[in-house]
Order: sequence, then structure tokens, then C-alpha cells
Amino acid sequence: LDSEMFRRLSSNTAIRGRLGLSRNSLRALQTTPHHPLWTQKPPTSTTSTPCPSSAKLDRNKYHPFSTATTSKSIQDGYDGNNTLGIVRETYNKWERRVPLTPDQVRELVQSNYKVLIQPANHRIFTDAEYTAAGATVTEDLGEACLILGVKQVANENLLKDKSYMFFSHVIKGQPENMSLLQKLLDDNIRFFDYECITAGGASDGKRLVAFGQFAGIAGMIDTFQAIGQQLLQSGYSTPFLNSPSSYMYRDLVAAKFGVSSMGRDISNGGLPTALEPLVFAFTGAGNVAKGAREIFELLPHKYVKVEDLEELKKTPGPHNFVYGVVIEEKDMVRLKGDDSGADIEKAHYRKSPNAYEPVFHEKVGPHVNVLVNGMYWDQRYPRLLTKEQIKQLYADGNDGLLALADISCDIGGSVEFLEKSTSVEKPYFHYDPVNDEVSDEIKREGITIMGVDILPSELPREASKYFGDALLPLLPGLLDEKSTVGAELVSSCITAHGELTEKFKYIDQLKRAVLKEQRAVNAKARMAAVDEQDGTIIQLDGHLFDSGLINNVLDLVEDRACEVDIIKMEVRGEDGKSHAVLSVTGGQKDSVIAEIEDLVPKLPRAEATCAVYEKGTPAVVTDLNQKQVLVLGAGRVANSFAEYVGRRDDRKVIVCGNVEAEVKSVAGEAKFGEGICFDVTSDTERLESLVKTSDVVVSLLPAPFHPMVGNMCIDHGVNMVTASYVSPAVADLEQRCLDAGITILNEVGLDPGMDHMSAMRIMDDVKARGGTIKHFSSVCGGLPAPEAANNPLMYKFSWSPMGVLTASGNSATYLKGGKVVEVEGSELLNNADDLFGFPTMNLECLPNRDSLIYRELYDIPDADTVFRGTIRFKGFSQLMYGLKRLGLLEGSPCGADDWKGVIDKLLEKAGAKNVEEFVRDNCGGGVDAESVKGCLEWLGMNGSDLKVSHPSNIVESFCTLLENRLLFTGSERDMVLMHHDIRATFPDGTLENHSSSLQVYGQVNEMSAMCKTVGYTAAIGAELILNGDIKEKGILTPMTPSIYEKSLELLEEEGLVFDESCTVIRK
Repeated sequence: LDSEMFRRLSSNTAIRGRLGLSRNSLRALQTTPHHPLWTQKPPTSTTSTPCPSSAKLDRNKYHPFSTATTSKSIQDGYDGNNTLGIVRETYNKWERRVPLTPDQVRELVQSNYKVLIQPANHRIFTDAEYTAAGATVTEDLGEACLILGVKQVANENLLKDKSYMFFSHVIKGQPENMSLLQKLLDDNIRFFDYECITAGGASDGKRLVAFGQFAGIAGMIDTFQAIGQQLLQSGYSTPFLNSPSSYMYRDLVAAKFGVSSMGRDISNGGLPTALEPLVFAFTGAGNVAKGAREIFELLPHKYVKVEDLEELKKTPGPHNFVYGVVIEEKDMVRLKGDDSGADIEKAHYRKSPNAYEPVFHEKVGPHVNVLVNGMYWDQRYPRLLTKEQIKQLYADGNDGLLALADISCDIGGSVEFLEKSTSVEKPYFHYDPVNDEVSDEIKREGITIMGVDILPSELPREASKYFGDALLPLLPGLLDEKSTVGAELVSSCITAHGELTEKFKYIDQLKRAVLKEQRAVNAKARMAAVDEQDGTIIQLDGHLFDSGLINNVLDLVEDRACEVDIIKMEVRGEDGKSHAVLSVTGGQKDSVIAEIEDLVPKLPRAEATCAVYEKGTPAVVTDLNQKQVLVLGAGRVANSFAEYVGRRDDRKVIVCGNVEAEVKSVAGEAKFGEGICFDVTSDTERLESLVKTSDVVVSLLPAPFHPMVGNMCIDHGVNMVTASYVSPAVADLEQRCLDAGITILNEVGLDPGMDHMSAMRIMDDVKARGGTIKHFSSVCGGLPAPEAANNPLMYKFSWSPMGVLTASGNSATYLKGGKVVEVEGSELLNNADDLFGFPTMNLECLPNRDSLIYRELYDIPDADTVFRGTIRFKGFSQLMYGLKRLGLLEGSPCGADDWKGVIDKLLEKAGAKNVEEFVRDNCGGGVDAESVKGCLEWLGMNGSDLKVSHPSNIVESFCTLLENRLLFTGSERDMVLMHHDIRATFPDGTLENHSSSLQVYGQVNEMSAMCKTVGYTAAIGAELILNGDIKEKGILTPMTPSIYEKSLELLEEEGLVFDESCTVIRK
């Protein structure tokens, strides 16, 4: 007991009497850490076992879970040291949850554990709260023996030889997380997955550590606003419209108060008279559904039965209640041909779902207004509601379904028209059942859909407490110097000692099978003769992984000294089951085949079948004619390229580069990706061997290397794609390309790329209508989002730092009002103008290279203004101009080992005593001396002994310094801006002013805006070539309709949409 609780109990005889405590026993509670009231084992039925807030953790006696099974193998070499670490969450900007709250940390600290926690500004609990609880806030978690997170920890942040615990999503061999699994193995990490912590360690046991009902709670709250917006489209103003999303409330108490207040408005004022009774249908019986109903029941409500719905709908308004109906199996399906409406035998339904047919669309669908879906579903079962069924309901006049809250968030799952997940900040999309169309705009006709996939993060405070209460009692067994690990943790340990633990060894087989048979997974099956194989073929179909069947089979093969070759391995195919085809040779083959056939029926949970094919009989294998995409370079934009092209099963993406970690990361973005690490620019023999076997080569290398790659492609008749400008050396390859019959598609990135395509779409339309382009201006820039522009330069790097510095020295030429304007490279930064295309931001733009050539390239000979520019935040150019004038962009030797010495040398060379004098005498009146001085100090260059990275080259050293200092942190995002201003005249005197803007924000800790816009555009160019959509040969750019029309359409599908407007002024 803490002192305050001791004081209160000591002074209150009544409470002591109820607890059966004397003052002496109170003193015992205060001084004895292992009092029986604390150390007794809590009821096993509870899913979350909170520790008394004022007691210390009992390391020796308190163990709320089974200790019948322990494993030396996962304990040896991972001794505890009483120190726990908690990582900063970087998975998603909305991931504000924590594995332990400050109060739970305090319990650990009071029990003499040390807690280290990385600083984070986005957590629901502040660093100060953890400090007050006794934790040490520090970046360095190296002292911790156990490190906790909520979601996956980034590979680069994992520490070797530690124990970790978080949600990993690797147990089904998910390809996107195999690099994480490999990192855990490579770094000798003992890893526990919360998802696998079950009662008694049983594979079918109840999960003990989860976020439970909070998805249902948050999902239900978020859905009220969706209902309000949909009803508003139909002309009804209701209290639902005033209900905010869950994350907008401070905590769950406030959220429930808000819902209750809305309920009082419904009770007192009623819903609009013309509105039919509002019916909510709830599916599922787990914690998700319970959470949703808990919130629903804060409204004035009545529950009804399915059979009463038809009559209920005839009840006239106004209604002071909402109605709920709980959907059971018999309301969703029936035995085929059985119209009796009898109850469903759940065991039979789960075993033989194909024997059932759907009825929800007939019994329930016509009568509900809000569908709250919290049920488990996989492809074995009939869907709750298909696209065709909802379309037919609309055709029959049953269009009352206003909103779908798909809390289970199975995309294309039990509710087929959940076509995508949504985000916390944009939780809804609209579905039109008649036309099968999705829109981000809520419209009158159709259904508003909520499909947020991280709902518990909207209530991070309570969700974290609930989660931590369940987790806390497990921790002493992992932190103590002489730890004893219970069965619950043993069963959840996936890796230890650089190996997968016994229970999870199937993942390795699966991983290797996927890598070996990349060309076969998810492909169309074909028949092949077994006599092509060396051994007997075993085909297994069923729930092979969750049941442990595949583990047992592989163990039998190994124990009998046989060899096994995995011909096919498919997890959860179209029928909802997993499939494996194995070739068994050598050893006691006949014996092991018989044992496997005997084993399968003994594991009924697997619902598996086993077929054995001897020589001369057919076996099912798979094949796929994949097209090979060779990606050269694994830099900042390669990930999005590989992700886009690599979505398809018939694409194999080979990534080449000279940094192994980058190559692996990019290759890992594709379903079938392979990384090859070598110096692409020097090992031409190896490069050529890869080029000649590819279907398309994508060069993301620096532009000077494109001609070399282009010549190889021509020699071997392989098409090529680049995101770079057409250089003279590339242009010279035109005739060779035509002779070889290949395409080299260039300038398919952001700028150049999307700028060409979006501008040409407008200008070609103008020309087709008889107009003449008189004014063309196009500007583009990659910037930090406004909240991340938190340094003197208001800039951060989302692409090559050296490219940014080099571009700032390019000369520029453009046409303005019929006059040619030329800007020397040395003065480019001194020629920025204000930009007003984005009125909420303070921006400027710099001329970009030679704009005059676009008069011809765009075929706009009558334009009196042709300008292309680069966007920066206002003030960047003048500040960078001062740094350039100082000499920091020169390629000369540094003249000193540290930056203070470099700056002193540069000032001495200019004859200036200090920075202020230098700026005054050398930079003109537009540069602020204090800003330059402040920037140098912020970078650590002025008055410090910071070492230079490249003593022989100032600009390379400056580039490295900027790259290190102007980085995006884990909670920051970048931004891409593009704006066109196009003015045209027509023969009848009409004037048209066209405006086209693009504004894209990156995703925190995921894909940057620059990566997305450049990589996706290049990937779409490659796809158009592979699909035969681009027929032209030679050196191409995306300025023709045959390229830009389809490209822009596909970019829009990825959310990259231009906001276009036109003002018409008639004579």
C-alpha cells in the first residue's frame, strides 16, 4: 500500500471491516511485498488481470498463468537484468498506443525494475508522465534485456541479442514481413508475439493479451458521423451529424458522455418524422461486437428480432428510439434447400460451410439501415452481403442501408463491397451499388462505409491500459535474473538463438518454399506427371498451419531420414484452405507415407485431406509465365516502384544496387522480389547477363549512366524506362532503338513526368477545340510538410541531396511577356519570385533550366510566356544564396579538418572578419546576415569543432552535413506540390484560364510523397510497356495521349489526382 491508501484505510473502520483487515494487517500490507491478498492466483476466466495499483509485483509467487511447461531452449543465453525497454512507435502517425501506461511502469519501478523508454511526442502519454513514474527517457535501450513495442519495430532499430515483444504479423509467412523475421534471426533476437499468447499455451486457447473491444467501441462511435452525413444528403438533419470521431475525445469517458448526450437529443426531440425506424444490425459474438453494442446501448434503444423487422418498418415516426438486431448464424445462412428457418449447428457449419447458402440479403438486408460487422470470416464461408446482392436490393427498391461499419475490416471479405480500408483522418468512402463505383465524396444515393483498420488507436489511453493490465503480470518471468518462462510465453516465442522455435519452424519451410517457387504461387494450376519427380508425391489440403499439421509432417519426414522437396506451398487459397505438394524421397519413404496418412485424421482441427500420387499419376503443381523487371538502383524512390510493379503475380522484380540493406528492402516490396548486390556501374559483365534475360529494364541510376544501360538494352532487344530528362547522349540512341525495335521511355517521374502529362492533357484539349496557348507556367517542388519545415532552410531531403545542391547552380532561360529572360547559374538562387498557386502557404519559385525548349516540345509556338520553376518555402533561396556565395557549394578542398576552420578560411579568402561583414559585402541587400549566421550555427558549422566528412571537397562535405541535419524524423512527412497556369484564346475571342494543382503528403514512417509520385509514375510506364499499351518505338517521353491518358488514369487510382479548374471569359 502506498502512504495515501494506508492513511485512508487506517482512518476508516467500515472499509477495514468489509475487507477483514485490522490496523496491524494494514501495516503488514504496507511493509510486506508478498501479502496473500496480492499473491493469490486470479481467476483464470479473466482476459485481463490488472495488478493492484498500490502493490509491488511479486517476482516469486505471483504468476497468474500456467507454469507447467517451460523451455530451457528459449531461456539459455537470455538472462534477465531487471531492465525493461519501451520503443517509440513508428508504424503509423496515429499509433499513439503504448504497451504499458505510466501507472503500470510505476508498478514495475516500485518492484525494483528499471524502465527505459524512448522519447516520443505523439504518444497518448507524455515523456514527463513516464519520468514521473520513475522511467528513464532515453534513445538508448541497449541496457534493457526485454524491449516492448505495440506494432512492428523497424529492422534498422532492432538491437542484437535482446528479447522483444510486439505484434509482428509473421506467423502465416506474410511475405511483406519476412525481412523482419530474417532480421530477428540474424540478430539472435528472442521474439515473443502478443498474438500468440494464449491460455495455457494451447494453440486453440483464448488470447490473453489483446486490445479487445476497443475496435468495436471506436468503430461504433465513428459510424454515428457517417450516418449523420448520409442522412444529411437525403435532407435530414439529425443529432448524429454532431458526433465527432473517437480520436477527437480526450478519453473514453468523454466519448461515452458525448454519445449519451446525443442519445438525450434523440430521446427528447426524436428523429425526423418522415424517417423510418433506424435499425442497426450487429454481426459477431466476440469482444469487437460487444464493444460496438456497448456504445450503441448508450442511445435510447430497443432490441428486436429479425422476424419483427418487416412490421417494424411500417411504424410511423417520429421515433425516439433506435433499434438493434443481433444477427445469428440462422439469419446469415441456411442448409441448402432447407427453408424451415431452423437453428444452425455451428460445428457442422464450420466443418462443412459449402453445404450452406446465404440468406442475409433476403431476411435482414431489406430492413436494416446500419450494418455493424464484427464477425470472423474467411473464404470457406458464404459472404454476408455481396455486390450483386446489394445491387439487387436496390433494384427491388430496398435502398435503406445508409452505412456500413466494417469493424472487422476484411477487404473484399464478408461484405464484398468493402473495397478498401480507410484512415483515421479520412474514415469514410461512398459506395454506389447500382454502378459498382467507389467515391471519397458522400452522395445521396448509396452507402457510406467506415473501414478504419487501426480503430483501437483512436482510444489509445483506455486501450493501452486494458492491454498493459493483461501484459504486466507476464513481465517478471522475462526480466528477472533467474527467469522462469510459463507455457503462455513459451508458446508465443517465435525466434531464439538465431532459429525459429519448434512450434514455428513451419514458417522457415514456408519462407523457403515461397522464395523457391515464386513463379508458382497463386498461379493457375496445371497438371504435371509425377514421373518428372524423383519421389512419391503427397498433396495436403486443409488448415495446415494453425493446426500444426505441416509441422508434424515435416518432423516425420526428418525423423525417417527422408528428403523433401516442396513443389507447391499456398497459404489460404481461394477456397480458404492451405495447400502443400511435397515430393518425398530416400530414407524410410514407404513408412513415412503411411504414418502421414494415419496422422491426418487424428488432427480434426486441420479439416485436412491427404492424397498420395505414385509414379505415373498426375499431381497438381503450378506454373507462371512471369515477366522479369530489372531495377537498377535502390535509392529513395525505388521502393514505390517495386511495390507497384510487384503487386502482380506475373511480375518478377530483380533489384540491383551496391548497398545490400537497400537492395533487400526494395526487393522486399514486391511479391516476387530478388535483390542482387553489386556495383552496377562497373561490373558490366554481370549487368549485361541480367539485362538480356529481362523484359524491361528500369534505370534509377544517376542520369550519366543511362546511355550505357541503353546501349545494352538495344544490343539485347530489351525495353527500358527512366525517370530522367532525355540527355543528348540518350537522344543519340534514337536510330539504334528504331533499328532494334525497342522503346526507351524517359521522363516518367514527378518532374519531369507528371508535369508533362497533366499539362499536355489540358493543352491538347484546348488545341482540339481550336484554341491557342498563349501562356504556360508550371512549377513543382518536393518540400517538408508545413509542420515539418522546422529548420532555418525550411527544407528536408526526400531525394538526392547532391541533386538538390547541383540544381541550385543550373542556369535558366524562360520567356516572359514575349521577352527571353536568361539567368546565370551563379545567380539562380538570387532570382526567386513569390508563388501564389497555394494561397495557404508562403512559397517562392526558382526558374528551372531551359524553359524555351518546351515551346517546341509542347507545340505552343504562339505562347508569349513559357516558364517552368521549382517551388521552395519563401526565404530558402536567399539563405542558400548566402551559403553559396560563402563558398559552401564549391568543389574545392576544405582547407581544414573541422567546419569552424573551413568557415574561417572562407571568410579569410573573402577578406571578411565575420559572417555579417561577408554577407553585407558579397550577397546584396536581399540576404539577411543574421539568418545566414543563425543557419551556420544551427548546422553546427560556426564556432564548433565538428569534423568535415570529405576534406578534399567542400560541397560533398556540406552535402553530407545537410543530409544528416535535414532528415525527416519518425513523426514527420514530406509534401509534393505542382501547379500549372495555362491561358488560351479562341477564334471567337473567348479566353480560358486553366489552373491545375497537385498536393500530395507522404505517409509518416511509410512512403514519402516524393517516393510515391516518382516511383509510381515510372512503374506505370513500365507496366504500359509490359502490357503492350505503348506501341511506339524509339526514344519516347510521356507527352502523347497514347501514354499520358492511361498513365494519369492509373495515377488517379493511387490517389494522385490533379485539382483542375477553368475560368472562361467571353468577349
